[in-house]
Amino acid sequence: MRWSSVVRQCRLDCVRVDLFGLSNMLFMLLLPVLSCVAALVLTVTGAPGQVAVSVSGGVSGMAAVMSWMSALRVNVAEENGGHRAMNGMIPIARTSQVAGRFLFLLVTCAMWTVDVMACSVFLAFGDMMDSGWAGAMIPSAVIFAFSLIVGSILMAFSYRFTFRAMMRIFVVVIVGLYALVALLSRLPFDWQGLLQGVADFMSVWWRAALIAVVLCVGVYCISAALAIRFYRAKEL
Repeated sequence: MRWSSVVRQCRLDCVRVDLFGLSNMLFMLLLPVLSCVAALVLTVTGAPGQVAVSVSGGVSGMAAVMSWMSALRVNVAEENGGHRAMNGMIPIARTSQVAGRFLFLLVTCAMWTVDVMACSVFLAFGDMMDSGWAGAMIPSAVIFAFSLIVGSILMAFSYRFTFRAMMRIFVVVIVGLYALVALLSRLPFDWQGLLQGVADFMSVWWRAALIAVVLCVGVYCISAALAIRFYRAKEL
């Protein structure tokens, strides 16, 4: 697998979805501008900091979805258009095609993380957020980790299942997690104390950062390996 081929595939995917096109850039620029306007309005009106936190949460939530959805747009377009077989004509090896698409996922996650970071900086203007400037950067790190993990898993299974089937599986997993939480609340042991112990352990920033990095790298690499295996088994 050549790095140049991986970069070529990533650039091809950027062109396919017009990632750096005028419309996408204006849309991504709109969020920091609106956050700047909201920060100025909140500063002038003397609104409480909870308003800024709510605005930041809304931006972060949208970015958490848009980041991995932007990367999956290529796979969805190939499936709906029925032209995935055209990839067999591209002078790029299958392994490089998958690696390039995962690099494309990394690019979209990074772009939306920068967008959230800019919004957080504007909303931290005038000390409106109680956590201060350092705390304003925490949502960016959380969004990047969440987007990369979810996007990697969905990207891998998009090479194995159709998009509709994959989203059904995703919904079942989410419902299963909620059911697991409900089950834990009924178990006869102090699971809340266990969670509190985990939270105390994660309260040290370098521990949380180390675990997040290991988790992100692990999920990213394993998902890429699975995607390569699924894609090689397909007939184009």
